[in-house]
Amino acid sequence: MSDEYVYFAAKEATPDAMTTREIERVSENDPELIDVRCRLLDGTCKWDNLKYKEYLFVKSELCAIGQLVLRGTRIVIPSVLRGQVLELGHEGHPGIVGMKQRLRHNVWWPGIDKDIEKHCKNCYGCQLVGQPSKPEPMSRSELPSGPWQHLAADLLGPLPSGDFIFVLVDYYSRWFEIEVTKVTTSEKITHILSKMFVTHGLPVSIQTDNGPQFISEHFRSFMQLHGIIHRHTTPLWPQANGEVERQNRSIMKRVRIAHAQGRDWKSDLDDYLIMYRSTAHTVTGVSPSKLLFGREMRTKLPNLWEFSIDDVEVRDRDRERKEKSKVYADQRRNAQESDLKEGDRVLVRQGKENKLSTPFNPNPMTVVERNGNAVLIESDQGAQYKRNITHVKKFNENHVQKECCQSEIKENNFAENEITDKFDMLELDVPDNNVPENVCVDASQNEIIESRPVRTRKMPARFNDFIVG
Repeated sequence: MSDEYVYFAAKEATPDAMTTREIERVSENDPELIDVRCRLLDGTCKWDNLKYKEYLFVKSELCAIGQLVLRGTRIVIPSVLRGQVLELGHEGHPGIVGMKQRLRHNVWWPGIDKDIEKHCKNCYGCQLVGQPSKPEPMSRSELPSGPWQHLAADLLGPLPSGDFIFVLVDYYSRWFEIEVTKVTTSEKITHILSKMFVTHGLPVSIQTDNGPQFISEHFRSFMQLHGIIHRHTTPLWPQANGEVERQNRSIMKRVRIAHAQGRDWKSDLDDYLIMYRSTAHTVTGVSPSKLLFGREMRTKLPNLWEFSIDDVEVRDRDRERKEKSKVYADQRRNAQESDLKEGDRVLVRQGKENKLSTPFNPNPMTVVERNGNAVLIESDQGAQYKRNITHVKKFNENHVQKECCQSEIKENNFAENEITDKFDMLELDVPDNNVPENVCVDASQNEIIESRPVRTRKMPARFNDFIVG
């Protein structure tokens, strides 16, 4: 390998906006490279007592040109310039693989792959448009101790007719009541609930989303008056009210079928309710009417006898089916436990306003409290929001700082970097003649630890009859 080629390779491998003169100047005072250069240029220095052991695995590939250390044709970057090289390599925001391919061709240092991965993960812009965190594993809810104790409510609509469907589900029996209405005020909702309570009695708790009907002062007073605990789901996370959301899908399926067939969807909903309430539920194995009232409903189908139910059997079946559903859902969603904790900085998912909107809000927030898969977050202005943990992801702050010597290099980088001729482009500060230049490691002196197989290079046989200069 001729000196001209090594100089040329060193020049070509230099990252944009960084010259070989800068790298050589910093390499001269870098403790790592001083230690390595000593063993490359001075035969009295032994590799066995090298402080930086990472270089031992590639020592057969290292050589020194002036103050530069090369691994093959790649410049070994001094430690204080590595942050700047990472910044240059991440211009254009390539991914981890792309950035590795970009830098590996030109530069090297021990642990470069890990530094690249960390830099990409900590990039602020990449985090804003990157993939969201994996969802947490599903949490299995316990079956209530009895019927009509814990309920869930929701409003379905509006339908094309302008109607809304108010849905109220019992978590124990899976019985649900519906009411079609065009008015969705708090007063109307509480009136509907009052009629349902006349039939079934007062529940212990009701869970709703954060719709305006359910967070008003009137609704709060109604709950307090009847001694009912009102629980809110996490905003923007309808899965938290899963039972009522599943019923909504089933109801809408029947409404669409009726609409497609030109039938009265309200009448068809009545038929669906009779069918659903009298059919054994897939989870409990018992019909909702049997669990709620202790008897089966009489339908158009003949029924010769009734069977008794065992609460323990219902609970075991409920637990078993929920566990199977949880395992399946967690595998399908690639769910994993989140390590978010109080005090962590997070990015919050936001709605997409246009094509250029980032999936996450550019203003990081702080986790104030975590309760299961729900987190309470606070902005820098003091506003607090409640979100499911899937809507936030940990914000990795980039602490790559410009080294002080880097600015010093910039100040001293004057006309000497204005290179005008080809010879100057390859010119480096070479030591005196009494010190051997371009001294590579003698593989016979020490045991060689190679990181990869070395290719055997030789001239093609067809040139054996020629004198090649």
